[in-house]
Order: sequence, then structure tokens, then C-alpha cells
Amino acid sequence: MRSLRARLGAAFIGIAVLTTVLTATFATYTARNTFRQYVERPGERIGPPAGGGPGVPPPGHVVRLRPFGQRERLFAGRIRNAIWGGTLVAAGVGVLAALWLAERIVRPVSDLTRAARAITRGQPAAPVPVAGSDEIAELGRAFNSMAARLAEDEAQRRRLFAGIAHELRTPLAVVQGTLEGMLDHVLEPTEERIAGLHSQILLLRRLITDLRDLSLAQAGQLQLHLQTTDVAAVARETAEGLMPLFEERGVALRLDSPPRLPAVEADPDRLRQVVQNLLENAVRHTPRGGEVGVTLRADATGVHMRVSDTGSGIAPEDLPHIFDHFYRADRSRARSSGGTGLGLAIVKSLVEAHQGRVTVESAPGAGSVFAITLPVRAQEVT
Repeated sequence: MRSLRARLGAAFIGIAVLTTVLTATFATYTARNTFRQYVERPGERIGPPAGGGPGVPPPGHVVRLRPFGQRERLFAGRIRNAIWGGTLVAAGVGVLAALWLAERIVRPVSDLTRAARAITRGQPAAPVPVAGSDEIAELGRAFNSMAARLAEDEAQRRRLFAGIAHELRTPLAVVQGTLEGMLDHVLEPTEERIAGLHSQILLLRRLITDLRDLSLAQAGQLQLHLQTTDVAAVARETAEGLMPLFEERGVALRLDSPPRLPAVEADPDRLRQVVQNLLENAVRHTPRGGEVGVTLRADATGVHMRVSDTGSGIAPEDLPHIFDHFYRADRSRARSSGGTGLGLAIVKSLVEAHQGRVTVESAPGAGSVFAITLPVRAQEVT
């Protein structure tokens, strides 16, 4: 028997039958002996009736008990038949209960098996029904959670491939169309057109670099050159380098930092990349006349950096996916805005590679706040 249902059913049936048979045997034996003790009565005496009262055997004399008569044997037989009849009924009920119990135990396992086979074939698995709080129910909940995570990862993988194809297709189409026009002598190879081709090549290079950094960071293989780093200095240098972009878009940039912050063990280049991605993301979503602020603070838990903006904000349904690859809260936002769709995903991966954490708070029309916490060096913690 290879089926778990069959093995459990056979085990339960065996236990039920064995228990009832042993119970019936013991009950029959006990009932017969008890009945004999109460029914059998003294018969003829052996030896002279001396020294005792009427009906009382004298000491040293043997009393022969009268054996069962026909009426007694009939009564004992009925008791025996009643016991074994009840035993057969109990055994039948036990068999049915055993089959029902085996089916009840095995059904969730069968549901899990079918769902697992569906996932193996690449098909979406419906959640398995879960009831109760026993170990099998906990297994079902864990499986449903795993299946949901797999489905989410699969959807994210498809978005990743679709995003990569879209981001690569646009600059490649521009480069191909411009070069074909030049080869057909339809377009003149002017300096402006060549500069446009160069910008598209730089965009492709940045996209490929971002994809490489993201894959290495998520695989835990990104090399970090850790050293004692002043987060305020890195934020200040990055903000100064992006001032032309903020001035072009008419957005104010404010930096608020205390005179001294605890040092952190970080890769300055990667930390600069984090700050740059957050600032570029903020300025893209902040209208002209708005403001982007960078606030630095420190406490016993680490160094905290908050990048806030007065932009359009993020809808609640988009917040859980804001760090996904190529996820765009504004579906109509074109790539002309300057992003590759990987900036926030890279921010999350790089911060976690530094043993830090990043969170976001936002509401439609109220702007967004990205908060980063980096652990400080042990000797800096007081």
C-alpha cells in the first residue's frame, strides 16, 4: 500500500477491530465466570453431615457444585451472543470512523499535492482550503503564503523583462533610425544628431550598469569598499552636483544637517548613488516652484536621512510596489522624464547591502518622504 490514505485507513481499521475483539473476549470471559459464581449452587455433599448446621458443610468436607442446567446455558449463550453482536456493530462503526478520519487527514495533503504539481507545471495554483489550527493547517497556510510569493515574483519577473525590453527598444530605435537616415543620405550627420546618438548610447550604458548593479546587489555579490564615511559630506557633495538639474526644473533644494554626525561604515560611491537616485526621483515628481529637502539626524539606532518633496505623492495601492523593478506609479510617465525605472530598486538593494533599511511614506497630493537608516560604527554608539 503506497497511498497514505490506504495506510492510515488500514491502521485505524486494524486498531478498531483489534480493540473490539479483545474487549469482547475479555467481556465474554469475565461475564461467564461471574455468571457461574452467582448461578451455580451447592449440590450433593461428600461425607457424613456431622458437626454443622443445616445447609452448612462441615469443615474438611468437599461440596460438589451442581453444573449449569439448560436454562443457565441458554442465558449464558445469549449474553455471549449479545457481547459479540455488539462487538461486530462497534467494529463496523470503528471501520467507518477510521475511513472518515483517514480521508479527513489526507484530504489537505492531497490538496497540497495538486497545488504543488500545478506550480511545477508553471500554472497558477489556487489557494488550498485551510481550516483549524493544527500542524496540517499551519502547513496549508505556509504553502498558500509561498504560492502567493511565487506568483508575485513571477509577475515581477515578467514586469522586469517587459521593462528591460521597453527601455532598450526606445533608444535603440532612435539610434537605428538616425543611422539609417544618415546611411540613406536622408539625414545629414550634423553635430546635433551625433550628440543625440551619443546621449542615447549613454542612456543605454546607464541602464545596463543599473541592471548589473541591481542583480549583483540582490544576489549578495556586489563588492562594497567599506570605509569610515561622513554621510553629511556625501549628501552635500551629491546635492551640489545636482544643483543645475534643480535650477533647470525650478525646484528648490534644502539640506538640513547637524554640525556633527556619527561615522558609518559605508562605500562612499554607493552611498552617493543612493542619494543621487533619491534626489533625481524627487525632482522628477516635484512641480516647478516646489521644494526637495534632505534632513540628516542621528540617534542610538543609526544615522537617519530623509528625502522629502512637495510633489504629487504616491497612491496607497502603489506604495507596496514602489521599490519593484520598472514599476511606475504614473503609467503615462514617459521615459523622457529621465528615469530608467530602476532607481528606487537600486536604492533599496544598496541600503540593504549596507545592513540598513529604507521606507517610504506618501499620500496623493502631499508629497513623499523616503527615510534611510544606516547603522553607525560600534565605537560611535554611546
